[in-house]
Amino acid sequence: MTAAISVRDLTRIFPGRRGQGDVQALNDVTLDVARGETLGIVGESGCGKSTLARLLVRLDQPTSGSITLEGADVTQLSDRAFRNYRREIQMVFQDPYGSLNPRQSVGRTLGEVLDVHGLATSRSQRRARVLELLAMVGLGPYFSDRLPRQLSGGQMQRVGIARALAVEPSVLVLDEAVSALDVSVQAEVMNLLVGMREELDLTYVFISHDLGMVRHISDRVAVMYLGRVVELGSWKQVSDEPLHPYAEALQRAVPVADPELEKGEIEAPIKGEVPNPADPPSGCAFHPRCPLAERICSERRPELVEMTPGHSVACHVVEREFARAERASSPPGMR
Repeated sequence: MTAAISVRDLTRIFPGRRGQGDVQALNDVTLDVARGETLGIVGESGCGKSTLARLLVRLDQPTSGSITLEGADVTQLSDRAFRNYRREIQMVFQDPYGSLNPRQSVGRTLGEVLDVHGLATSRSQRRARVLELLAMVGLGPYFSDRLPRQLSGGQMQRVGIARALAVEPSVLVLDEAVSALDVSVQAEVMNLLVGMREELDLTYVFISHDLGMVRHISDRVAVMYLGRVVELGSWKQVSDEPLHPYAEALQRAVPVADPELEKGEIEAPIKGEVPNPADPPSGCAFHPRCPLAERICSERRPELVEMTPGHSVACHVVEREFARAERASSPPGMR
């Protein structure tokens, strides 16, 4: 696997407010995203997803750790060097209206990106490229003259995607990019993203609080809780065979189409609230809410360990059960 992005021991600590401790938004996160792959990042609000997104595109700097993009450690690049490298990775934000200048037409917004990066040498070339970008995201040429307030939420998000594509990046970071849209529009934008990934050979980091949404677009899924990755595997492994109790609870919360099935099988949401990141629990951060928690869970933090090929989990109980099952299946002389 050739990695487009490699994250190693990434940590981000924010200074606490008066009377509060520092907030560890990310805690030793290590991930690889292969070229052409979509890695889904899922978890509740406050788990560190958006912090990770901002670090990937260097809207923020990590406290420690490294981010390697196409072979270059972006955390070590100077501002000038990173500006030259910025074309490789772009971000699509959650709020499409808030990320667009309300006083600029769509055409001017896209044209400015081309001008800043020197991607259009004449007005005619710029106009042609703007119309090409609009067509790529399913918008007609007449949208070039419209202002953001004249667009629907789905149309604005398409413009946001077009703006990200204007510099021909290799990686898109999509931070809750469809969560603010109506369900029917979500499906349209998701289908658009899938088609563009294949056509343009893009790599996606797709961030969402909704495991059901993530599994429809992702090759692999990382489940985050309070700044750490607690489970990592293919979308099928994490969706159909979740190992961590938190991932299992997220999966149970995904709605199903059959009302009778939903009535009988969907369980209550996870009990309790996400702990204060300024005062996290000892050991496993999930243990105060975990139905499987044991004494060791409050005493020692579990590490992310591969249980089956490509499927890793950070859970003392799961790790012990796998070890027990492995011993039971071994020949008598090898136990």
